[in-house]
Amino acid sequence: MIGCDRDTSAAGAPLCDVFEPVDIFDRQACLEAAKRHAIDAVTVFATEAGVPATALIAETLGLPGLPVASAAAVTNKLVMRTRFAEAGLPSPEFHGCDTPDQAIAAFDRIGRPCVVKPSNGAGSRGVSYVGKREQVAAAFLAAKALTRGAPVVVERFMPGREVAVEGFVQNGVFRLMCISDKIRTGPPFLLDTRIHFPSWRDAAEQAAITDVATRAVTALGIDNAPVHMELMMTDGGPHLVEVAARGAGFHVFAEIVPWVTGVDTLGLQLALALGETFGAPDTPLRGAVLDFPKVEPGRLEAVHGWERVTRHADTLFAMRLKGIGDTVEPLRSGADRVAAIAVRGETASAAQATLDGFYETLDFVTRPVRSVAQAHA
Repeated sequence: MIGCDRDTSAAGAPLCDVFEPVDIFDRQACLEAAKRHAIDAVTVFATEAGVPATALIAETLGLPGLPVASAAAVTNKLVMRTRFAEAGLPSPEFHGCDTPDQAIAAFDRIGRPCVVKPSNGAGSRGVSYVGKREQVAAAFLAAKALTRGAPVVVERFMPGREVAVEGFVQNGVFRLMCISDKIRTGPPFLLDTRIHFPSWRDAAEQAAITDVATRAVTALGIDNAPVHMELMMTDGGPHLVEVAARGAGFHVFAEIVPWVTGVDTLGLQLALALGETFGAPDTPLRGAVLDFPKVEPGRLEAVHGWERVTRHADTLFAMRLKGIGDTVEPLRSGADRVAAIAVRGETASAAQATLDGFYETLDFVTRPVRSVAQAHA
């Protein structure tokens, strides 16, 4: 197995037979590394950054994989939104912007509120809800700082509840694995705080979600790839937020989806890369919940009840993202999360009951920290 990453201390490096210290954003360098080793297959697991390089390698070397044009569409929100519009799919009005003035003009055309985001971002980084005209320029600059020179997208805000879709495409056929329900923070940052698997929504709503998801996959030309997408359940039905031709991050694709669906997602990924037919099991969905604990800002002084969480038989994983002594910031991006807990159950209700039980003893203790201005007052 040959791995590529610019970080020579990457967690997967020791698992590789050969490790190439190559930036996966550098598509040409990744292609040259693939040529050097005469590879038989190429894949990227649940990360957006490697999708374009993987597609280029597959297409250039005649290997099974995502088409390059599709990789460009799923990693560029302007191209993605344009494809949706051309296919008549439900999605918000949008404009690509290169300057703060263009972003303000887009806000004026669309009307408040809007969402401002990098056109090539992932993981909610640089995404802002904007309700006032005077906030647009700052939101634009925050997004632009993460685009590596690409445009910023200003789009209409879609009120409603968010859902996620996990599936895969092989030989042009989309296969749904599961739908999940998201709970998010309020504006302006709109971050996931809890995700329930599978969805609680009724059969008619889930059928409508699946129909839009299937049409979106076709519009983007996705093939030979896992699919993770987000939709907003509005008063007018499901509307597309974003589509990714990869498995969901934060261990969802690696650990939660296999439990909920019975699908060996690593086996799926390898089958797609090798051009082998993958047969997903036809089994009833089980339950899980992914929770990001709410913690008051300040310095983290103690965590009570954590051992109970980590030792429980139905804990899929529990991750501490901040250590004792670290500063807990107000929740503005994924980097501000303090922990993540994924719990399984035979049903969604059972998983939620286990999580509720954890919070009988789980407590993150913080101490307020004076601001720099206060410290010098």
